[in-house]
Amino acid sequence: MEIESHLAVGPVFARHLGHRMYRGEYYAMQIDAHVTFVVDWDVDIISQMEATGNEMAVLSTYLTDIVGSIDKKTGKSLLNTRPIMCNTDFEGEGQGQHLRHGSQPEMEPTVRGTPQLQPFWAAGFSFGRGHFVVNVPYDLYLPMIFQGEEIS
Repeated sequence: MEIESHLAVGPVFARHLGHRMYRGEYYAMQIDAHVTFVVDWDVDIISQMEATGNEMAVLSTYLTDIVGSIDKKTGKSLLNTRPIMCNTDFEGEGQGQHLRHGSQPEMEPTVRGTPQLQPFWAAGFSFGRGHFVVNVPYDLYLPMIFQGEEIS
């Protein structure tokens, strides 16, 4: 899908258009354009999703910095850490306020064998059953929203 730049009205509306392309796929994923994938990412993320045992689960996080985290020879991750969004606050002032999730320093996970529960959702990466796209649609009436799109 291409849209002429003068018709653009922000990322929330763009994601709404992207979700309109959903045609019943079993899984759905949303990522930012700057995401880099490791080898076997798809097998890994489906395994994590199935480990939840929850049809309505959505895997979501702020992604790890790529610098020094991927083996150049194998393409696999060098890290076994888990970013967790744990604090949320509004940044800015007045009408410019926006929601921002903070995260704890990445460490080896203490919860093993299942994804870590967290109360927040990140627009830059989410993965779940395809019906998520239908059940939790983007609000197409939020033009030019970038900071804080997670509350859409």
